[in-house]
Amino acid sequence: MKRFYNVKDLNEYLRNEEIIEIENLNNTYNKRIKELKKEEYERFQKTFFTELTYNSNAIEGSSLSLQETSLVINEGIVPEGKTLREIYEARNHLEALKFLKKYKRELNEEFVLKLHSIILKNISERFAGRYRTTSVRIFGSEVKFPQSEKVPQLVKNLIHWYKKNKKKYHPLELAALVSMKLVTIHPFVDGNGRISRLIMNFLLSKGGYPWINIYNKQRQVYLQAVRKANDEDYSLIMPLLITTLKENLKDFNMI
Repeated sequence: MKRFYNVKDLNEYLRNEEIIEIENLNNTYNKRIKELKKEEYERFQKTFFTELTYNSNAIEGSSLSLQETSLVINEGIVPEGKTLREIYEARNHLEALKFLKKYKRELNEEFVLKLHSIILKNISERFAGRYRTTSVRIFGSEVKFPQSEKVPQLVKNLIHWYKKNKKKYHPLELAALVSMKLVTIHPFVDGNGRISRLIMNFLLSKGGYPWINIYNKQRQVYLQAVRKANDEDYSLIMPLLITTLKENLKDFNMI
C-alpha cells in the first residue's frame, strides 16, 4: 500500500525561476480581475466555467462540443443526438463548480464525497457519493489501482498528509500532488478524473491562485502524467500545469 505521509518532495519539479514566473502570472491575473466591472467578471466566469466543463468532460469521453456544452448549461437546450448521460455530466459539472466557489471550509472526506455525489447525480445514483466496493481498471491499460477495501483509509491518509504539509509546498505543487494522488487511488467507480481536477482547482483557489482549465487537446499528455503519477513520478504534471495556466490567461487576455 502506498503511503501518502512520506511522499518525495516535489520542489525538484518546480524550479525557482518557475516559481517566479507563477507568481508574476498570479499577480497579473489578480490585478486584471480587480479591474473588471461586476458584469465583466460575471461574463468572464460564465465563459470560463463553460470551457472548464467542456474540457473536463471531453477528457473523459463526452462528445459534447464547446458550443453544445454552452447550450446545455447556459441556455437549457438539449442538442440532438446526445446521450442523457452527457447532458447530466455537463449540468452536474457546472453545479460542482458553483459548489466549489461557495465552499469555504478545508479539504475533508465529507467534501470529497459531496462533490462526487454532485458529479454523478442522475447518472449513477447507486454509486454517487460512495467509495467503490469493487476493483476497477482502465481498459487497455496496465495501471493497477488499490483494492477497494483500502480506499477509505487511503483517502483519509491523503487528507491527513494534505493538512500536515499544506504550508510546506507551493500551492501549485500541493494542488498537483493531491490531485494526482487522488486519481491514482481511484476511490470511485466513476468520476475519478473529474473529481481530481475539481479538487486541484479548489486547492489552487485556497492557495490564492487561479483555477486551471486543462484542455481536451492536452488529454494524452495529461493521461501520461496520471500514469507516471501511479508510479509516484510527478515530473510531467508540473510543467503541464504551468504551460496550461499561461495559455488559460492568454485566452482571456489576462496577460
